[in-house]
Amino acid sequence: MKILEKSENGKVTSTIVSAGRVSTYSEPNVVKAASHGSLLNFLRKVFLPTGYPHTVSPDYTRYQVLNALQEFCSSLAGMLSSRATLEGYGVGNASASATNALLLSVLQDIFGRLMTIAAAYHFGSSLMPEAKTYRFVADLLIDAAIILDTLAPLLVSLPALASLTNTVPIPFRIYIIFFSSGFRALCGIAAGGSKTAITLHFATPVDGTLGNVGDLNAKGASSETVLSLMGMTLGTIIVPYLTSPLSTYIALVILVAAHLSINFAAVQGIVFRTLNRQRACLGWMIYRDYESARSTSGDAKNLPLHLTPSAIAKYERIFHRPDRIYDPLSGSNIGRCTIGSSLGSVFTRAKTPEKVIDIFTKEKYILWFDPACLVTLGVPNSSRNLIARPHLHIILKDGHKPGDQLKAWLHATELARILEKQNQNYRRELRDQVQRALGDGGNGQVTLATLEEPQAPEALIASTHQLIDENYSHFIQMMHKTGWATTNEKGALELVVALLTIPPESVIIDILDDEDGELKKEK
Repeated sequence: MKILEKSENGKVTSTIVSAGRVSTYSEPNVVKAASHGSLLNFLRKVFLPTGYPHTVSPDYTRYQVLNALQEFCSSLAGMLSSRATLEGYGVGNASASATNALLLSVLQDIFGRLMTIAAAYHFGSSLMPEAKTYRFVADLLIDAAIILDTLAPLLVSLPALASLTNTVPIPFRIYIIFFSSGFRALCGIAAGGSKTAITLHFATPVDGTLGNVGDLNAKGASSETVLSLMGMTLGTIIVPYLTSPLSTYIALVILVAAHLSINFAAVQGIVFRTLNRQRACLGWMIYRDYESARSTSGDAKNLPLHLTPSAIAKYERIFHRPDRIYDPLSGSNIGRCTIGSSLGSVFTRAKTPEKVIDIFTKEKYILWFDPACLVTLGVPNSSRNLIARPHLHIILKDGHKPGDQLKAWLHATELARILEKQNQNYRRELRDQVQRALGDGGNGQVTLATLEEPQAPEALIASTHQLIDENYSHFIQMMHKTGWATTNEKGALELVVALLTIPPESVIIDILDDEDGELKKEK
C-alpha cells in the first residue's frame, strides 16, 4: 500500500506499507522543485495566510497587491509631511524650546483622542455595512492630513490666514495641528472598522476551509510593514533633494494622486458576498428585470442572469447615500427609504393608517410614504413626476431579524421601481399625444383625461407587498445559487445582510385596539 501526503508548502511524501513494515520517502521530482523554490516557500509563509489560496476569497490577492502599493506611496508622502510637522514644532528655529514642542505634541494628542471618541460614537455602526466607502474615506482623510501638514509653512505665511491670529490670540499653526490631528483620528476609526469588515470577507472563501482572521491580519500587517520600510528608505534618499517648496509640492501631488488612484482600484475590486442596502437594491432590481424578461420571452435559457457578487460589484458606487434607491441600468436615483423610523412621525398626516397596518399584520415591519409625498400622491396626472422618486419609511416591529429588514428594504425598492416605471410610461404616453396633436391631422389638443391615473397609496403598498411575498423565497434561492453568503436558521435559507447603519429610532412593541381602534404603542 502506498500513501501520498502533501504538506502545506506543496511537498509530497510517499509512505509505503508492506509486510508489516513502513517506509517513507519524498518524491524526487517534488524534492527538486522544492529545493529551487525554498525562498519562495519562505516568503509564502511570512506574507501569505496559512492555506493560501484555499482559505481566502478570490479577490484577496488583487487587493493585497494594490494595498501594498498604496502603502508605499503613503509612506513616501508621510515623509514630506513629517518634515513640515517637525518644522512646526520648532526644529531649526533658534527661538523654539523643547517645552513648547512638548506642549504642541500634547495638545495634538488630546484633540486626536477626543476626535476618536466622537467619531466612534457617530460612525461606529456604519463601518461594517459601508466598508468600501469608509475604507476609501480613510485614505482621503490621511491624505488631507498629509497635505495640511506639508502646506503648513505656506499657509502660515499667507496674510489672509495670518490675520486670523489678530482676531483670536492663538497661533495659526495651532489650528493646522488640530485639523491635522482630527483628520488622522477620523482616519483611524474609518480604517480600523472598515478593515475589520474587509478582513472578515477575505476569511470566507467561496469553497474551501474557513480562513483565520488573526492570521490574515498578521500577514497583512507584515506585508504593509515591509512596503512602509521600503517607502521610508526611499524617502530618506529623495527628501533631502526636495529643498524648494515647489519641488516638495510637485512630489506631494504625484504621491497623493498615485495613493488615491491605487486605493480606489483596490477598494473597487472587493467583491462582497454579503448584502448592504446598495447591493440588496441592485440585486433585486436585476432579479426583477430578469423575471420580467423571462415572463415575456418564455425562454429562460437565453436570458443571462447577472446576480453573481462579481456582476453586482460592477454596479456598486463607492460614494453613495445608503438610503438612496438606484436603478442599476440608468444609474439614476429613483427613490429614498429610511429604515427604523417612528410610526408616530410617519403617520402624522395619514388618513387611513389602520388599512396600512392591517396589510403588515404578519410582517415584522410597516412600510409607508413620507408625509411630504402624500401631499401630491393622490392627485391624478399632475402628481406623477413628484411621486416618481418617493421618500419611504420602514417602521420595524419588536423581534425583527436581518431577514425582516431585507424584506422591508426589497419592498421599498420594488415600490420605487414600479413608480418609476409608471412615470416613464406617463411621459412616453404624454409625448406621443403631443406628437400626434402637433402632427399632420392633429387638432393641437392633448387630452390628459385619457392618461392612466396613478394608484392610491394603500393600493400600491398592498400590490407590492403581495408581489414581494410571491417572489421573496425565489429571490433568496437565486442569490444563494449565484454565490451569495447565506445562513440556515431553523431550516429557512436567509442571506447574510447588514442594512442598519444606525439603531432604529423606535420599534413597535405592540398594537392594541381601544374603543376608537387607534391606540398604538412604541418603544
